[in-house]
Amino acid sequence: MNKLNLFIKTHKDPVPRGKKRNVVYKINCNQCEVSYVGQTGRRLDTRIAEHKKHINSKSSTHSVITDHRLQFGHDFDWDNCEILDVERFYNKRLTAKMIYINSREWKVTF
Repeated sequence: MNKLNLFIKTHKDPVPRGKKRNVVYKINCNQCEVSYVGQTGRRLDTRIAEHKKHINSKSSTHSVITDHRLQFGHDFDWDNCEILDVERFYNKRLTAKMIYINSREWKVTF
């Protein structure tokens, strides 16, 4: 049986990666095997911009990305940030993030 609803849902334009919300994401280092796994309820491109801005700030507290950049001089592959999971609820996103961090898929994560 044909339903208009099925036709409409299958022809939606995909949401660009940077505009997705409620995601668990991974950013790889360009110079080594380190990767960072994080989560955000906001747009992914907003969170990535905050990571980049924090690296250049003179803050006394550093994120692990900033620490890696300062200690080794490495940069991250900001343009190829991978979305690992999409989850609307905060606690479920935190659980998913923890599962991805503890998985053996990557040799080094922080």
